[in-house]
Amino acid sequence: MKEIPKNMIGFSGKAFVQSMLMREGLPTAAGKEGIDLVVNLRRPRREFFIFVVSNLQPKRAGGKGKEALDWWIPISTAADVIACVDLSELRVWLFERDELPRYAQQKTGSKYHLYMYTEKEVALRGKKSMKFDYEFESFKLENRVYQGIFDRRIRHAPKKAAKRRIVRKRAGKKRVSRRPAGRKRTAGRRK
Repeated sequence: MKEIPKNMIGFSGKAFVQSMLMREGLPTAAGKEGIDLVVNLRRPRREFFIFVVSNLQPKRAGGKGKEALDWWIPISTAADVIACVDLSELRVWLFERDELPRYAQQKTGSKYHLYMYTEKEVALRGKKSMKFDYEFESFKLENRVYQGIFDRRIRHAPKKAAKRRIVRKRAGKKRVSRRPAGRKRTAGRRK
C-alpha cells in the first residue's frame, strides 16, 4: 500500500465530514482562515464554524502501545465545533469548543491532545474513563445532530484585538501626539 500524504488525509477528512453533514440536511460550505467548514442555517439564521482533524487509521500509542486514534487541536481555534475523523472506519465525532478542556486527556502550551483507544485490553493509568472509542458514542456525528448541537444560538470565539496605532491630529498649528504616558519626545527626531 502506498503511503498517503498528510494533506490528502486532511482533505479526505474534510470532504467526508461535509458529505455526512449534508446527508443530515445541514447546508455546508468550505471555510477559510483556519476554519475548514461552515454550516449555514436559515431559520433562524445561524452560522457554525467547524475545524476538522483526521486520522487515516489507528496507530500504536507512544509507538509501542495499543492501537489508538489521536488528534491534536489548537487551543486558540476560532471554530465552534471540532470534528475528529477516523477514515479507516468512516466515523466522525463532534465536540463543542468548550468541551475540549474536559475531554482532552493532555494539554500542551498551544494544543489539546484527544485520544481514544480502539482495543479494550489496555492497562490504564490515571483517570479510567473516557479513553476508549466506545465511551464517546454519544459524540458521534449522527448522535450529536440528533441531540441538537446545531439547534442553539452560537457565539464565535472572540477575535484578537488589533494593535492601536499612534494617531496624530492637528490642533491649530501644533501637532498633538497620543502616546503612552511617561514617554518623552526626543529633540530633533520625529517618530
